[in-house]
Amino acid sequence: MTVELAPRRRVRSFVRRERPLKAGAIAAYDRLWPRFGLSEATWADLGRDQEVVLDIGFGDGEALLTMAKADPRRHYVGVEMYRTGIVKVMRALEEQSVSNVGLIEGDAQAVVAGIADARIDMVLIFYPDPWPKARHHKRRLVRSPFLAEIARILRPGGLLHFATDWAPYAEEVASLVGQHPDFRENSEGRGDRPVTRFERRGQKLGHDARDLRFQRRSVEQTYGVETGLVSAVPPVLKT
Repeated sequence: MTVELAPRRRVRSFVRRERPLKAGAIAAYDRLWPRFGLSEATWADLGRDQEVVLDIGFGDGEALLTMAKADPRRHYVGVEMYRTGIVKVMRALEEQSVSNVGLIEGDAQAVVAGIADARIDMVLIFYPDPWPKARHHKRRLVRSPFLAEIARILRPGGLLHFATDWAPYAEEVASLVGQHPDFRENSEGRGDRPVTRFERRGQKLGHDARDLRFQRRSVEQTYGVETGLVSAVPPVLKT
């Protein structure tokens, strides 16, 4: 007798803790989502004919909006689970006439899985939930399986920029990504990441932000070429 095991349930990196939207926010969502929202059917086409920056978990959108307005030549795609932040960003996009931002509502792991190989120029993960209790560490977003997917969707030379003010999480990510064969350390430094209200609140509580940036190696740099392993590495991007 053959026993079929049920598929293992994927551990989520989030828990829904959102209050229902008020009537005005619901109306704004219904009106603006067709303009700024990206359906699942479009995910595979991201990066086909334009440079794309993927902002995972943009929260209230302050960093996303600031960076997109300062960098109009690239298309910014924000991924978020919570409609409160999505509505806030859509209203700001309309009010400020920002045209290079699209939004995805959904689980980041599912979204990344739906993007084609080597299509994204930069992945931003700013202040993800650190899940500080040891029994919850399995819920942290940046773990080996998700990191492999990030490596898959990044173009060679593309950048992964991670920021947190939870020191143990920063150390874990630095070790995890630093040991991954598809990445090389680019620098520590915030680069173009803006200081947000969220970060300033943390600073007042004594929480210092740490930025980690890693560059996606090419296939040749990862696995070597005909005569042996490649010793050269791509130049460090300017901060």
